[in-house]
Amino acid sequence: MTLKSLLIFSFLILNASFSRAQNVKSLALNDFLSQYNKAAKKTLLDVRTPEEWAKGKISSAKCINIKDANFTTEINKLDKNAPIFVFCAAGVRSASASKKLQEAGFKAVFNLNAAGYADLAAKGVK
Repeated sequence: MTLKSLLIFSFLILNASFSRAQNVKSLALNDFLSQYNKAAKKTLLDVRTPEEWAKGKISSAKCINIKDANFTTEINKLDKNAPIFVFCAAGVRSASASKKLQEAGFKAVFNLNAAGYADLAAKGVK
């Protein structure tokens, strides 16, 4: 491979990686809610554990435990073209889930950053 070919190949790989990474937007609570409220067809995804859901959950949210071995299988059942809004308890697991969603081909992924279920519930999300 010539140097020129190697540079072109490297540019294409980096550009493709950057384009995929743009599918995930990590947002603070108010920005997350603003985008969520504007979206017509959307999915709200709670990636907490069943034990956490038992203590409280948002009725409109689809609950898929990120720690479950079937997480990838379950997310692939969702509409990849609809915006997906991901949350957990505090923002750590949702960031990991958002990356997996992006890798699975979801077009628009919104991650709730530095906040979680309790914050959404306190804002009245149902």
